[in-house]
Amino acid sequence: MRFSSQQANALTAGIWLIGFGILFATKLWFPGIMFLVGITAIAQGMVQGRGWYSIHGGYWAILIGVWAALKFNMAVFFIALGVYVIVSAFVKPGWTRKPYVDNTLE
Repeated sequence: MRFSSQQANALTAGIWLIGFGILFATKLWFPGIMFLVGITAIAQGMVQGRGWYSIHGGYWAILIGVWAALKFNMAVFFIALGVYVIVSAFVKPGWTRKPYVDNTLE
């Protein structure tokens, strides 16, 4: 399903508003804001067709949130870093759509 730019922005805004509501209710601003940043980065990138590239940024934001929730345990950080390196070695970034080129003037 292809989303228009306005629909993609509306989806991201809705996720932010729901996330802020949850953060206000739970009062867990950090690392909760990192999870919210990661989720919205992945969602916005996926609806805009960026695929794998949006997952990189979202993964790292969520990773920092998990790492902070586990009191900055270095073992967790290195395990997550290793998983990231292994997955990125085998997954090809071929999910992205080709950019739209307007050839009507040619």
